[in-house]
Amino acid sequence: PKDKDGIDAVLREHGIQTLEEVDPLARLAMACPALPLCGLAQTEAERKMPEYIGRMRALLDKMNIGDEEILMRMTGCPNGCARPYMAELAFVGDGAKSYQIWLGGSSVLEGRTAFPYVAKVKWDDLESTLEPVLAMFIQQKQEFETFGDFCHRLGADAITAYAESYTLGSVTA
Repeated sequence: PKDKDGIDAVLREHGIQTLEEVDPLARLAMACPALPLCGLAQTEAERKMPEYIGRMRALLDKMNIGDEEILMRMTGCPNGCARPYMAELAFVGDGAKSYQIWLGGSSVLEGRTAFPYVAKVKWDDLESTLEPVLAMFIQQKQEFETFGDFCHRLGADAITAYAESYTLGSVTA
């Protein structure tokens, strides 16, 4: 405790952000090493996750829900080394430049696992796949309900039905 101010000063001098300065999407995110380090990986994870965080941040901001904190995980294969099946939103590698999207895990990583929402989602289809889910969240979430709790409450069938009739760009908070 007595050295805290000095340590904080050294960290600031070297460009280390404080906890409050780190985007919550990045702070809560985790990815496995995947390619090129893991022989089981089918696609990227650790090297791709920062881009996905940025793209999710842009989508949340575009939809006026930038204050939402969503716990995300990414793995390069279904083995689950970064615990994707516990996350509110997970990208699980299922082929070259392709992911399964899992929804509905717990924001505190306990009590339930996520469910598979869609498979074979290509890198370029992230926003068009998740915008309908976020739009439904905007329209139907309960007060103080987290993204994972919302997805768990509604389930894959209801979210899929909504997404199939959704027009991109039609909903913002």
